[in-house]
Amino acid sequence: MKLWITGLAIVALSGCGTVKTLNDEKGAADDLARWQSNCNTIPRAYSGAAYQFCNLDAPQRAGSHWAAPPILLDLIISGIADTLVLPYTGYQQYQQGDIKVRRKQY
Repeated sequence: MKLWITGLAIVALSGCGTVKTLNDEKGAADDLARWQSNCNTIPRAYSGAAYQFCNLDAPQRAGSHWAAPPILLDLIISGIADTLVLPYTGYQQYQQGDIKVRRKQY
């Protein structure tokens, strides 16, 4: 039983996109705006997978946050973690709607 709970915790916490959007939704939206993603909103249900998809939908950039294989792996793991938290995020989606990606005017 402990191994099963530990495995679920590892899967849930390793879904970086899920953790990012659940803990810091404004920061996730700001990241996408800064990365010039083509996404204008992130749905709260399956937000981690959507965040990583929007990450891939941005222009290519240098740095550790943009490399297709790790982002795709995180997208898959985030999809699993998003499924585990779907009752919570589904309710949040119903109550609050999508997370808006705010474009800052410079």
